[in-house]
Amino acid sequence: MLVLTRKIGQQILMDKGTIQLKVLKVNNDIISIGIQAPQHIEIDREEIYLKKTIQRNEAIILGEQSI
Repeated sequence: MLVLTRKIGQQILMDKGTIQLKVLKVNNDIISIGIQAPQHIEIDREEIYLKKTIQRNEAIILGEQSI
């Protein structure tokens, strides 16, 4: 894992600058990050990603059971 430090207003660029992460606000232990990326890139919080993954897996299993 690459660990970078940034101050408010500073950015991290990825994929030749097509994905930008910007530190917007820091309030105690809560950090607000702005993300700009091409529309085809899916961006989720971890808990949402995990929920979607479970739902996809359940749909696959249900689809296989109906065969």
